[in-house]
Amino acid sequence: MNIYRVVERNQAANLLALQCLLRVGGLLGIGALSSVRKSLDTYLICLRHGTDYAKNVRVGDPPEQWVAGYADGMAEYVEKSWQDFRNNLQILLLTQDEALIWITKIDKALAADDSEPPGGQAAR
Repeated sequence: MNIYRVVERNQAANLLALQCLLRVGGLLGIGALSSVRKSLDTYLICLRHGTDYAKNVRVGDPPEQWVAGYADGMAEYVEKSWQDFRNNLQILLLTQDEALIWITKIDKALAADDSEPPGGQAAR
């Protein structure tokens, strides 16, 4: 193995690492923006529930009606929060899978033998 082959392998691995960084960074950015957007949606649900609750419940109403109105709104809030959590978890798992795929590609590029160029295609 000569020095040119080592440099060629390292350049290929560096380019793969850069591509990995860009893809994983993009997925994390999408996850962060999605999380902020979903948090704002959930906050709007809480505000909407608060206004509906204040509109429908009177001071003289029995406590059962207060609890029932509040529980209805909180059920919607909990459901929305759970969906947001699942979506964020799926984005993080997708990001982890993407990173593992790219790490495997980088390892293969660094471990390639002399008979195979860094791109993975046999020399012709």
